[in-house]
Amino acid sequence: MDQQGNVIFVEKPKLRQPYMICGISGRVDGGEAATGSVSYLIRRLKAITFAEMPIAKFHVFHVPGQVSLGPHITIEDGILKEHRFPQNQFFYWVNPRADHDLILFLGTEPNLNWEEYAGAILDVAQEFGVARIYRLGGMLDNSPYMREPHIYCICSSPELKDDMDKYEVQYMSYEGPATFGTTLLYVCQNRGMQMVSMTAGATYYPEFNIVISYNPKAIRALVRRLNHLIGLNLDLSDLDKEVDHLQGKLASLARQNASFAAYIKQLEKDFVEVKYEEPLDMSAGEAVEIAEELLKQEKEGQ
Repeated sequence: MDQQGNVIFVEKPKLRQPYMICGISGRVDGGEAATGSVSYLIRRLKAITFAEMPIAKFHVFHVPGQVSLGPHITIEDGILKEHRFPQNQFFYWVNPRADHDLILFLGTEPNLNWEEYAGAILDVAQEFGVARIYRLGGMLDNSPYMREPHIYCICSSPELKDDMDKYEVQYMSYEGPATFGTTLLYVCQNRGMQMVSMTAGATYYPEFNIVISYNPKAIRALVRRLNHLIGLNLDLSDLDKEVDHLQGKLASLARQNASFAAYIKQLEKDFVEVKYEEPLDMSAGEAVEIAEELLKQEKEGQ
């Protein structure tokens, strides 16, 4: 093992201008949209662990009113079977079909030393020549369950906004207290690094005590965009089945509960759906040329 600053390396793989995807648990991980998406990609790609950040400097386990910050344990019939501390791990995957490999970071939102934690992530990114960072998130949102969730986007530069325009995202405007993800974006800007933050709306209905702790719909919305952005070429039919199962359960509840059905009907009226379609791999100029050629052929055929 080799320790550099706040990162311990198990190995240092040779990667080609990788992209980095960050999924960090905490306040902006509604429906596990962030950690669920990264965990899904780690599993599907069989990504390999190569580094981690020790937790001691960044995490506080005893915060009044919060029990989820501590280690995860499993006890069976009076015997402790599992004790797992929060983790901050880096994984890699070599993409056989594209020029960019991939680094995945699955972490726990820090309680302390935000800039140092962000700096450690970016140190790894710079060490491997990361071309662009994608930070994922999930925001609890009482949207109708049959509709596609909105994706809210923040970019580190205007040029990145131009790239993201074709991915059906909504650009955020906000003033107030920051989340860690925004601090990570701030440190990226200071280092002159490219970063895109994508946060999916994660359906929940507190009026009916319905909280979906794992939301496959929010996860699918993020992974579908990453699938094209990074050239993963993944078949997402397994996520489609999970989404169908969730929607079926909520539809069944609506059939049994008239108040819930009326509530969803009202949400439908107020919701503006933005359906995602995978963009064509061509520049704006190429698209104009194709359109002009089609118009020319149409006129000649008249």
